[in-house]
Amino acid sequence: MIGFIKKTWISNRSRIIIATTVVLFVIGLTNFFFIFDVTAQSNDECLWTEKKIAPDSLKVIFQSVKNHGVTWNAGIRDNNELIAIDGIRTRTTLVASQVLDKVPAGDYATYTVSDGEKVFETHVLVKKLINFGGLALGLLSFLWLIVGFVVVMAKPDGKTQRLFYKIGVAAILYSMSNLLYRGAQAVNPVFGNRALLFVIDTLWTLGGSFLGFLLIKFFCLFPRENILIKKKWFNYLLNISPITLFTLTTILKIIMVYRKETFNQYNIIGNGIGIIVNVCFVLGLVFLSFNYAKLETKQERNSIFVILVAYLIGVLSLVYTSTLASAIAGLIFNNPAYFTPIILIALIPVAFGYSIFRYSLMDVSMVVRNTIVYGVATVALAAIYFLLIYYIGLGVSSAFGTEYQGIIAGIVFVLFAFVFQSTKDRFQVFLTEKFYPEQYAFQKRLLKFSGEIASVVGKKNIFNSIQELFVQTLRIETFGLMLRDPDGKFRLVRYQGILNSRLNLTDERSLLENYCFECNKFGKKEVIERQDFKELLGFSADKFLAEKIYTIVPLFMKSKLTGLLLFGLKYSGSQFAGKDIDLLLSAANQAAVSIENARLYESETEKQKLEHDLENARHIQETLLPKVLPKFDKLDFAGKMIPAMHVGGDYYDIIKVSDKKLFVVVGDVSGKGLSASFYMSKLQTMIRLYCTEGRTPFDILVEVNKRIYDDIEKNWFITVVLSLFDVEEKTVKICRAGHTPIIRIRNKKSEYFQPSGIGIGLDKGEIFQSSLEEIMLQLEPNDLFCFYSDGVTETMNPGNELYGIERLNNLLIDNSKGKCSEIQKEIINDLKYFQNKANQYDDITVLITKNLA
Repeated sequence: MIGFIKKTWISNRSRIIIATTVVLFVIGLTNFFFIFDVTAQSNDECLWTEKKIAPDSLKVIFQSVKNHGVTWNAGIRDNNELIAIDGIRTRTTLVASQVLDKVPAGDYATYTVSDGEKVFETHVLVKKLINFGGLALGLLSFLWLIVGFVVVMAKPDGKTQRLFYKIGVAAILYSMSNLLYRGAQAVNPVFGNRALLFVIDTLWTLGGSFLGFLLIKFFCLFPRENILIKKKWFNYLLNISPITLFTLTTILKIIMVYRKETFNQYNIIGNGIGIIVNVCFVLGLVFLSFNYAKLETKQERNSIFVILVAYLIGVLSLVYTSTLASAIAGLIFNNPAYFTPIILIALIPVAFGYSIFRYSLMDVSMVVRNTIVYGVATVALAAIYFLLIYYIGLGVSSAFGTEYQGIIAGIVFVLFAFVFQSTKDRFQVFLTEKFYPEQYAFQKRLLKFSGEIASVVGKKNIFNSIQELFVQTLRIETFGLMLRDPDGKFRLVRYQGILNSRLNLTDERSLLENYCFECNKFGKKEVIERQDFKELLGFSADKFLAEKIYTIVPLFMKSKLTGLLLFGLKYSGSQFAGKDIDLLLSAANQAAVSIENARLYESETEKQKLEHDLENARHIQETLLPKVLPKFDKLDFAGKMIPAMHVGGDYYDIIKVSDKKLFVVVGDVSGKGLSASFYMSKLQTMIRLYCTEGRTPFDILVEVNKRIYDDIEKNWFITVVLSLFDVEEKTVKICRAGHTPIIRIRNKKSEYFQPSGIGIGLDKGEIFQSSLEEIMLQLEPNDLFCFYSDGVTETMNPGNELYGIERLNNLLIDNSKGKCSEIQKEIINDLKYFQNKANQYDDITVLITKNLA
């Protein structure tokens, strides 16, 4: 549900902002109407006071009559009594005010006055006094709302932009206090509807409670982050304070005002909120000044200086009006001009608007300029076409008469609609070239990049092309291209203007990737901006900020974050925004595809190279195996090795020592691939070296183990079975270093021989030698010996069943009368049949020996 609401909000955010702004805009206009009309107070340049003449009777007395003011000129002096205005008895100042308010400014009201000796009538010129404080707040909020709307519409995702707009919203709500100015003293329609009165009172209280704290928060972020905003307690204080203030104020109003239906305490509560807002305005100036002092470049200071000066003037006018104005001017009715400087506070949003447009502040100038330039150009072009159509229509009417005028005008309109669209597009391109040369050059270079990048070969060349695209075309001083390592860390592969060449980033909690997915899910632009660094980059944020990186554009390939593009400020000194961001995203997509293509190309090249090397290794390994088995009187041989990969770790050999003796060896390295083949070749070399006349299998294996132990890795070992066949003595000596059993078939019966022994490389000497056993068997006619690796018996079928030694044994018995080559082929064919389409996981070696004597 929350996700649905969030998605709905993001997809309709612009519409909601527009609708909200329209409502607030109307409220702002209503404020001005009330200020200048409904709550404007008639002024006769004096003060009225009530004096009790009986327990239930009052009279109205003139005080502080201004010398040569309208009341003075009418002959009225201090301590005179006001009896009636325009014939209506004025028993209280409330009645007198309500009667006088009905008289338009510039007209005369007839006062009935008593000077203590006589009663006389006189005519008094009526002036109007407006609420200058309310007018200042109304102007401030109205202008701030307009500027804030432009800011937030240009960049709805921007944290600073949203906060700036919220200040405008809170200010408009706070300015609704103007609708209640003077209370029931003025003839105000709001006070005739209790529900409306409560809503307005609640809204202005809500706005006033939040306005000051939003100001402080904004100027802690703008134009640079203040150290306080990084503190959790400070953020908590800024967030909880307005809620607490609003809640407390509402409770006080309910208890002290609403329930008792008296408004004596109302002004005290309202003034309390006003004081807090004023204090926050002053604190905002402090934070702004402090942040301004931290700005490094003249260009940055120039853009903020206008705002700082306007803010200082606004705060000084606020302080002056709140403290000194009354002391200098005295009564406001007599010297209203002294209270007008408060209006200068409205310079603050004006200064923001100026700096935003003049110095590309808060990334909205491009939007404003686009709207003005393209909007005016389109309207002008449309006007030209309208005039052309109009005059062509007149010409057609005179040429063909009025009866065909409608048909011909329709045809002309349709034709010009097509012409207008194409001309408008070309005109916009022309305007972009003239008014936005940076953007136009980047568009052209991006199109050229898209066409050329497909023909660029090699990662380094791709990286150079990407750097050239951004650095030379956009003329930016700070740029970086980071790619993700296999370990997940992003590292610089190309950079410009970045001092720390070892700048890196680890997205351990996938904050960046998840943020980008969220943006994509809700239709937001996948861009990380400076204000989001702390949240998304964690401890690395300060390193990126120190390098003056303002914008990060992710590189995605197959829904995986593969790299990052880092950007500083544009050549103009502003941050990338609006159409620029769209172009960067487009370029990033093209760059990601190019990098991936280069990676695939290199991967394919490496794969082909590896396959070529493996093929060479396979050929080399094949040369190590006996190509042709030696001819030997009274003995038959057949052998086969099938590696699980290109090369394997199995080995077999037949080494002839003399006409009467030969060694038969089968080995298996504990592993597969190139490493296994390396150890196999080493074993083959040593076996051939030591298999000489006079040596036994036991002696040879002990010697080989000593030589290999220091060279073989600790997690590797080699199993070997070595047999010495002597046809003269009719014996076979067998020694087994951890290898599979030897099978002998004699008279259709099988026997397994498994002399003790551990693998070569597991121990350097004593244990290996003591565990090794050599046995001697007598040779009889047609004895069949099968030497094999465990890859034979452990071959698996698709059902994960093992081939097993029993199946091998039965096959040997059934085929024992055949030649060794035929038996070997039967074994290999049966293995393939059993294996079916299952993968081969281990090397397969079979060596068959048969005594023919």
